[in-house]
Amino acid sequence: MASTDLVFSNEADANQALSEVRSDTNDTNWCLFTYSEAAKNTIDLVGKGAGGVEELKTHLAAGKMFYGLVRVTDKIDNSVTVKFVFIVWCGESVPFVQKAKMTTHKGSITKLIGQFHNDINCSNVSELSEDIIMRKVRDASGTSVHVKESGGSPSLSSSGGPGSASPSAPTAKSAKAASHATAKPAAAPGSASVVTFVDEEKIKAAIKAVRSDNDDTDWLILSYDAPNSTKIVLQATGDGGLEELISKLAPDQVQYGLYRTTDTVDNTVAVKFVLILWVGESVPVIRKARITTHKGELTAFIGQYHVDCSCSNLNEVNEDIIRDLVQRASGTAVHVKNT
Repeated sequence: MASTDLVFSNEADANQALSEVRSDTNDTNWCLFTYSEAAKNTIDLVGKGAGGVEELKTHLAAGKMFYGLVRVTDKIDNSVTVKFVFIVWCGESVPFVQKAKMTTHKGSITKLIGQFHNDINCSNVSELSEDIIMRKVRDASGTSVHVKESGGSPSLSSSGGPGSASPSAPTAKSAKAASHATAKPAAAPGSASVVTFVDEEKIKAAIKAVRSDNDDTDWLILSYDAPNSTKIVLQATGDGGLEELISKLAPDQVQYGLYRTTDTVDNTVAVKFVLILWVGESVPVIRKARITTHKGELTAFIGQYHVDCSCSNLNEVNEDIIRDLVQRASGTAVHVKNT
């Protein structure tokens, strides 16, 4: 077993809780796990229940890290569909070194939990509620419509259906993207900035190019201007697709990518935006921990997107992985693990 692999302290109880959440015939709609204090790389079942995310929240603590699975329902084309939401909680009081642990365990914990439709990363109870979860679910499935075209305010579609465009912005990309975007919270008003953006207008122009119907640019990468800096620079852009973006990822860097791709939804080609969160395996642990506080500002600046992909080695990001993430979020792929 690799040093980053996680195991359940009680596999039978953990799998039973997950099975109950995934069962249409069981009232249990959430379960929650945390790191064991008795054994390294071991996950304990904290609890399960039928009270949804509000009940789950009562078990969260500022000084601990948790992983949860919540079952909700959404209505698509007059049909009620079940959605599973993966909750990643890293409390505000968790020490930096422990926060870094979650980065290295992302792949392992998702294997234990099984497949899901959406995920939410949070550190404060204000970032987690039924409304927030349902907004994210509906954004991804296309039952709500709001997408940000650039670093400005979100633009709303006039009709709310997939592929419907705002009268003031009837471009193909904005219409299709608007049908399935995921809202990401910005920094709280009045809060101090953690990072600064070097040549902000240049970065905004690059983001706009990736989002534009009339530009071949389909990816960009932001990074830091020095290893221990908090200054964000535009590192690279291109029109060669995901493989070209991947070629720019470095094992000793923290990088943020925005990638444009497409998916077919109801026989309509829909544009999708993917946020790639890269933390190279050679990045020092203390640095990995520190940048967890930067994610909120970065995502708020980049604007809305449909799915994100957190990765630290090249085996965790490729066309198949991105396609699967996009299709799971939009509902064009149906392969949810039952146990």
